[in-house]
Amino acid sequence: MKQFTRLVGALLLAAAPSTPAFAQQAAAGLDRTVLPVPDPKFGGAVGRTIDKSKGDWSILSGVKAPAGAPNVLIVLIDDAGFGGPDTFGGAIRTPNLTRIADAGLTYNRFHVTAVCSPTRAALLTGRNHHRVGMGMIAEFPAPFPGYTGVKPKSTAAVPRILKDNGYATAGFGKWHMTPGHEMGAAGPFEHWPTGWGFDHWWGFLTGAAGQYDPVITQDNSVIGVPQGKDGKLYYFPDDITDKSIEWLHAVRAQDAHKPWFLYYSTGATHAPHHVSKEWADKYKGKFDGGWDKYREETLARQKKLGIVPQNTELTKRPDLFPAWDSLSAAQKKLYARQMEVFAGFAENTDWNVGRLLDAVRDMGELDNTLVIYIWGDNGASMEGTLTGSFNETTFFNGLVLDADKQMELISKYGGIEGLGGFHSAPHFAAAWAHAQNTPFQWGKQVGSHLGGARDPMVIAWPKRIKHDDKIRSQFTHVIDVGPTILQLAGIPEPKVVDGVAQEPMDGTSFAYTFDDAKAAERHTVQYFEMLGSRGIYKDGWWAASRLNKDPWDFSPATMKRFAPGVYDPEKDVWELYYLPDDFSQAKNLAAANPAKLAELKELWWKEAERNRALPLLGGYSAFFGILPPLPPVNRYAFAGTVQNVLTTMIPRIYGRSYTIEADVNIPKGGAEGVLVAFSDFIGGFALWIDDKGRLIHTYQFLGVDTYKQTSTQPVPTGEVKLKMVFDIDKHVPGSGGKVTLWANDQKIGEGTMPNSVAMLYTTYAAMDIGRDNGGVVDLAYEKKAPYAFTGNVRQVVFELR
Repeated sequence: MKQFTRLVGALLLAAAPSTPAFAQQAAAGLDRTVLPVPDPKFGGAVGRTIDKSKGDWSILSGVKAPAGAPNVLIVLIDDAGFGGPDTFGGAIRTPNLTRIADAGLTYNRFHVTAVCSPTRAALLTGRNHHRVGMGMIAEFPAPFPGYTGVKPKSTAAVPRILKDNGYATAGFGKWHMTPGHEMGAAGPFEHWPTGWGFDHWWGFLTGAAGQYDPVITQDNSVIGVPQGKDGKLYYFPDDITDKSIEWLHAVRAQDAHKPWFLYYSTGATHAPHHVSKEWADKYKGKFDGGWDKYREETLARQKKLGIVPQNTELTKRPDLFPAWDSLSAAQKKLYARQMEVFAGFAENTDWNVGRLLDAVRDMGELDNTLVIYIWGDNGASMEGTLTGSFNETTFFNGLVLDADKQMELISKYGGIEGLGGFHSAPHFAAAWAHAQNTPFQWGKQVGSHLGGARDPMVIAWPKRIKHDDKIRSQFTHVIDVGPTILQLAGIPEPKVVDGVAQEPMDGTSFAYTFDDAKAAERHTVQYFEMLGSRGIYKDGWWAASRLNKDPWDFSPATMKRFAPGVYDPEKDVWELYYLPDDFSQAKNLAAANPAKLAELKELWWKEAERNRALPLLGGYSAFFGILPPLPPVNRYAFAGTVQNVLTTMIPRIYGRSYTIEADVNIPKGGAEGVLVAFSDFIGGFALWIDDKGRLIHTYQFLGVDTYKQTSTQPVPTGEVKLKMVFDIDKHVPGSGGKVTLWANDQKIGEGTMPNSVAMLYTTYAAMDIGRDNGGVVDLAYEKKAPYAFTGNVRQVVFELR
């Protein structure tokens, strides 16, 4: 037996496809423009017996990456701005962003699309976001080619190309490129990370996550909400770092030579801004001077570091944002703490990036690893409204709260010192986001201006990049990253993938900048469009038209101004800038050079048409009521074992009457616990039985109000049908209505709901049957969480009317 084991081991070792000889053999003469590369042809000879045959081990070798191809690590931070990290002159400590900058190059004219999903799609495909169906975030599709939320088969992603060319590929963190209706066990999965070419995925699919209770997906499965260890809260940033390192170690345990591609995409610093008090308190008092002073001091530091030219002007604070000196003492205290929490959140994120870099170094692989560290998929987010928000989801539902109401709600959920903790879901005031984008105008969603469209990028590859001249100022864009990686790996763009002809990448490799800081830029034309804000860059000139709308205002009254047949784009105001002389877009030259402006406006329309960005305002389709057809099915049954149904997959109860019926068995002694629960205490609903046997329906109206109906008597035992019926007052999203509770067709309770959630309960939490995972809907049972039902839930049925 031992002899047989040694023989098998020797054969496996001899056939190991990772040996250099086989790598050279497999690499020779490959046509990498057609993927997948066909299996190697047998080069030996087969006779009737082994002694009359000649073997050919190369048929086992598979496709190898080109010799010397580097490992690739992409780090992408969420919702972060140009003027935030101290590497770029801000006040947030980012030693690991600086570490990569010091080891390589700093790009101070790197551009993104101004919103999450579109930037990510552009990054991973090398193509403009509308050309890959991501004109808006994936959850809000429209029936137009540039806004489907679905990547066409003709636009294979970089991880797929690398995978088919001999790389191991994995992604960790935030995804945000799967259509909402596909985020379940039935798939299809071609728009999940594995369908984009990742061998392995671990993170969340949606656009945001609670850092303490995310709903995790692994590969093609939803695995649920992780639990903390040793009595400590779970924390997602730590976990994705641990999982990334574990994957790297596992790859090397199997194959010592295979290059890897790791996409490390943090949920931070997207709201909710979750971080421990320990990290937030590092910044105690650091922001007491306010956002106006922050902008001035940041620009001074940026000039000192050489991040911006010495003649850069600080753009004017929009009148929309209040001057810091105009605020009350209570407002200043609140807003300063919001920024302290955000800064601690951001620093913790960079610290975790450092842990990952240390692991690559300890593996001895940092020298041949191309590290691309991008601080932001868009500018810092102004979606927290003027006051900051205790719950970001309020703005999606058109609910704008004044400062007094925000303070009241913050006090309800732990007070100012509780910001960043488990019972908070904070976002900072929009003026802080504007300050994080110093020296530019505006921020996230505003693709017309640099505050939304320009972010820090640093790159290191110690084996290849060795220069003392660190700053690179050529125009670069997120679509350039993919072509750069392929060029450096020695891999061509494929012409055909899975039999489908490929559209060429839009990006331009910026590898030409590595050796020459003064090299003439090669990416000379780029359009921008995000939610109606438009920009066009050509040879240093930039024309811009911002949609006249506050980024957080999706109220019906505002959206009516832009409705089909009402909005006229010809009435939009355009601005003109010459960036070689005006780094920050501070000097509007539109009046002085109308001919150039007219030329660029016409170019924008041509580029928009070519890249499928039309119709203009297509990204607002859902807000105009242009929604996917209602499914013919009005009855949705969930077995008692179902858990972690993602927010985009729950029945479409918005704006309609509906019934929730639970088919349960209650033992003679009674039972308690959750029958069905969706989301949590700042937006969700639950049907549950308390320890007195009473049926309760809890409806959390975005954390602003709690509507609760309780039965007047205990529910019966045995086989029971328990039901909640909601009869809406008006068949429009957001309308209130009447609630009745039933047990075996007997009414046992009733009440009213003055409002209902119009569009979105949560960006990340899920629905569970028979329990309430993660943050709970009703804090009355939080100490018993997940408060699993002690009887038996056979099924829960939603009926929509």
